[in-house]
Amino acid sequence: MTPNLAIPELNDIRLDVARRRLRESVDQADALEGIREIVSNLLGSEEMGVFPVQHGKDVLPLLWSFGIDPRKHQTLDASYDGVVRSVIQGAPHIALLNRNTPFSVLVPIRLKGQTVAILAILRLLPQKTGVDESDMKLLELLSDEAGQVLFACNSKLNAFRGSE
Repeated sequence: MTPNLAIPELNDIRLDVARRRLRESVDQADALEGIREIVSNLLGSEEMGVFPVQHGKDVLPLLWSFGIDPRKHQTLDASYDGVVRSVIQGAPHIALLNRNTPFSVLVPIRLKGQTVAILAILRLLPQKTGVDESDMKLLELLSDEAGQVLFACNSKLNAFRGSE
C-alpha cells in the first residue's frame, strides 16, 4: 500500500528533485537542459529562453532557447518594459507579466546576489491556469541556484560577463 503524501510534502519533493537536477549538472549544456526539464515537467511550459545580462546594455542577447523561434526572440529589450529592467536590477521577485508582452514569467538568474541572466518563459501549457505558491517556490529556486551551475564552467555566459 502506498502512503498518501500531503501536498506540502509533494511540494518539498518537487523542490528537492529540481535542486538535485541543477546541482548534478556536469556542464553548461547539461544545466540548460536541467532548466528545461524543470520548467517543462514541474512548472508547465515548453517555451523558454535564457538571456545573459550585460550591465549597461538595454538589449540582452538570446543564449539558449527551447520551443520558441530563436529568430523571433533574438533579444530581450529592457527598455521595452520597466519590469524587465527591475528584474535586471535584481528585483527580489519573479515578474509575472499580464500585458501585451510575449512572456508570461521573467525569472532573474542570480549569482552571488547579482542578476546574471533572465529566464524568460513565454506561455504556460493550456491546462495550467496560473502560477501558484508552489510554482513560485520552484521559480525562486531556479533564480537562486541556476546561476551557480551555469557559471560553474568556462561558458558563453562567462564570456558575456567578461565583456561588461
